[in-house]
Amino acid sequence: MNWKFYLGLGMQIFGLTAVGLCFFSGVKNGDYGQFELAQLVVGSFVFYVGNYLKGRSLG
Repeated sequence: MNWKFYLGLGMQIFGLTAVGLCFFSGVKNGDYGQFELAQLVVGSFVFYVGNYLKGRSLG
């Protein structure tokens, strides 16, 4: 396995963590603000870019 695999895996973990923190912050506060929305969008984007990189490294 090469560096793209580990970079993709790290990006997936980071994205999943960001989305999870957004979810728990919204549940705790009872509402989602602009910061949580940005965290959701950026976290999802980083997760899917990581998924793409990880998939490309295996093929």
